[in-house]
Amino acid sequence: MDTGLLGDAPALPERVELQLRERILAGDLRPGTFLRPDRLAVELGVSPTPVREALQALRADDMVRALPRRGFVVAPLDRGDVVDLFDVQARITGELAARAAGALDAEGLAGLRARAAEVDALIEAGDAGDLAQAERRFHAALNRASGARKLAWLVGRAAHYLPPRFYTDRRAWRTATVAAHRTLLDALAAGDPDTARAAMEGHVLDGRDLLVAHLEAVGFWDEH
Repeated sequence: MDTGLLGDAPALPERVELQLRERILAGDLRPGTFLRPDRLAVELGVSPTPVREALQALRADDMVRALPRRGFVVAPLDRGDVVDLFDVQARITGELAARAAGALDAEGLAGLRARAAEVDALIEAGDAGDLAQAERRFHAALNRASGARKLAWLVGRAAHYLPPRFYTDRRAWRTATVAAHRTLLDALAAGDPDTARAAMEGHVLDGRDLLVAHLEAVGFWDEH
């Protein structure tokens, strides 16, 4: 993951938030680590204001906690929390995929195939830089196709605990993603909700296993 200078952008607080979120979820910033806005601002090459805004957004997701007169600290995140979050994500996205299997028309399916082709092309090219966004666009389109607007919104909130760039940098995830998308698209084309649900749930749970294995390998929970 790129930890270089972020530069100016219209959505700078969101970009800072994403970078800090990724670092927390990938185990670079452990529970109990103090996050000083001024120091982070220097490290990221931005002013303290977007850093403070980003930390407040992370606080709303219970990823950091504010301590009076002491700043922010990374919130506890144990193995059970990670498993629970992915299980919820898998169930909701599985339901959305199943509903999409009964709702997609030819035009909608063609649009999803085009999104999946984008992901495949970036994986083939080894371009991890845009892969996370391409994968997000594919899943967002699929979730919209379900017609379940509130469920799609809810899964978007839960996805805040999934570090996309952690996955896109890993060969195992890239290989599994190509296969999962193909199975899913075939199920959608056949109007097969059960297979669509299983493919999506498996895709999410594969990501859970990769992240848990990584966090165990770096000793994320050794002192907690």
